[in-house]
Amino acid sequence: MIENEMSKLILGNCIEEMEKMPPKSIDLILTDPPYGVNLKYDKYDDTEQNWYSLMEKFIPLAQRVSKMVICPSCQIKRLGWFYTRFPPDWLICWYKGSTGCVSYIGFNDWEALLVYGRTRNRLYMHDFLKVFNNEKKGNYGHPCPKPLAWAEWIIERATRENEIVLDPFCGSGTVGVACKKLNRRFIGIDISEDYLEITLNRINTVQE
Repeated sequence: MIENEMSKLILGNCIEEMEKMPPKSIDLILTDPPYGVNLKYDKYDDTEQNWYSLMEKFIPLAQRVSKMVICPSCQIKRLGWFYTRFPPDWLICWYKGSTGCVSYIGFNDWEALLVYGRTRNRLYMHDFLKVFNNEKKGNYGHPCPKPLAWAEWIIERATRENEIVLDPFCGSGTVGVACKKLNRRFIGIDISEDYLEITLNRINTVQE
């Protein structure tokens, strides 16, 4: 574990680590879970079967520990599963422009972000986010990095300064970098030591 005044990085299984956290001790969970589409992660087998098993544990646990949870639906076709098993309170449309990914009827220009709960400060935010996905596969040594502006837009509207943001699937550390820039406290969890090292290096660059 690496910890300073504003950031804490934990090497471990996010389900096990979140089970240790008190209820509603986190202001916002903003995360990008594995997609279940056979991406080549460092320490995770990204099969669809593993994705369903992971989400069954993650969603109720995230709702228990955090006042607000925002994460991708990981494919439009899975929205029906979410609304049957864990209905979100709202959706945010992330318009990211064409990434060249083919959807059921054509090119996939947007992605649904699931929203559970809201912050106690009752901050208001729109349900349409326009941030172009300018990160390429493999940037920062990660198969699916999110653009920094994506994390900044959400964090700035869903939290206030010094509040706690948790990313249980820390990956390339984009949420942590956004927290550092916006003066939020950050907790990142990942099973990959290499990914946490990438996160630490990116956060330290912001500090410099």
